Amino acid sequence: MKQLPVLNSRVALRGKRVLLRLDWNIPVQGMPSKEDLAKIEMSVSTVHDLQKRGAIVIILTHLGRPKKREKELSTARLLPLAEAYLDQPLMFCGEDILTKEGMAMVEDSLKVAGPGDLFLMENVRFYAGEEKDDHKLSQAYASLGHYFINDAFASCHRAHVSVSGIANYLPHFAGPQLVKEIDAANHLIDRPKKPFMAVIGGAKLSTKMPVIKSLLKVADKIMIGGAMAHPFFVAKHWKIGKSLTEKEGVKYAKAIIKNSKIILPTDVLVAKKIDAHARPHVVSVKAVKANEAIGDIGTTTMREWATLLRKAQTILWNGPVGVAKIPAFSHGSLVIGRAIAARSKGKAYGLVGGGDTVPVAIQTGMSEWFDHISMGGGALLEFIEKKGKLPGIEALYREPMRETKSTKIIQKIRNIVHKKGSTSAKGGSASGGKKS
Repeated sequence: MKQLPVLNSRVALRGKRVLLRLDWNIPVQGMPSKEDLAKIEMSVSTVHDLQKRGAIVIILTHLGRPKKREKELSTARLLPLAEAYLDQPLMFCGEDILTKEGMAMVEDSLKVAGPGDLFLMENVRFYAGEEKDDHKLSQAYASLGHYFINDAFASCHRAHVSVSGIANYLPHFAGPQLVKEIDAANHLIDRPKKPFMAVIGGAKLSTKMPVIKSLLKVADKIMIGGAMAHPFFVAKHWKIGKSLTEKEGVKYAKAIIKNSKIILPTDVLVAKKIDAHARPHVVSVKAVKANEAIGDIGTTTMREWATLLRKAQTILWNGPVGVAKIPAFSHGSLVIGRAIAARSKGKAYGLVGGGDTVPVAIQTGMSEWFDHISMGGGALLEFIEKKGKLPGIEALYREPMRETKSTKIIQKIRNIVHKKGSTSAKGGSASGGKKS
């Protein structure tokens, strides 16, 4: 296994600008949940360490999936939360760095920065070139800094400018949270201890088929729950009533249904409607009525799966096995989660991953007992599927370009900005750039 480049004490950071890619992609409507805020909380140590070493920290993150510059998805909305966790004000830089004027104003703000100062850039996805890994955008960002650090595992499966593009032009390192995520995920692909068991849930079988196929090569048992199990029921000609199902998933289910490693629920929790007012009851998977919908695994399945998990030495849990957001249909996920937590940190290595799984893991009241809770749902699954070869990780293994036309362009950008800054960027602060 190649060694990731990590920041060591020999790298002098005092007064140097560090572009730090974080995953602060959290809901901005209403009050964020504890599990949402964990993304910011987990990055605090990384930021504080860079500050202690005298770096000027420039934070990059995306927020949502904007199609244009949308006020509702501006990272300016993250300032109060970030400042509360970091216990320090951040300067917000909201200018368009692809314009001379915008770049000059950002540069003016950075010129007066001192060691330990923090900056938050605008939503990286406000630029059309972000998701296209555009070279000009990569060079524009690179012209702002001296080093690049990727500490956003959840975005590493994207070949985006702020994930892999900037690394082409600046000396770069893996952040401590990224290293932890990779080390944890490697337990699943680098000779995992046997028996290796996986619990895979969620809504769409088609999206998780690649990772299921990969797991079939290394896992001993794969327990399929949630709406993902419904295509398997249909493939077996069992009735699923009004249950949510993915028609496309049936063909995928038929392709692997005879594999002895696949474990399906033997009973399910059903109700006439899956909502907060439901009055559910347990039935056999073969006894779902036409006017019923499946919302969770049944009690017998909970016991059977928990018994299987007691034999495991490696466990992956990705996706709730029921509609866990509704308390009446959350019991299966909580029972399985607690079974995994009870087995972890000792007898087995227990890894939890996925955006919908993390909240349930926290709700078990045993989150500290999992060996690792991954914040990267899609990234974790692709890491397993592609054996760690993700764009954001592969970029860190490459040397940045040196003395090429591209790096000379960066210097040209800096020269233009300095000239422009003396004439058009008066005031020396980025928009919204007052210390909050």
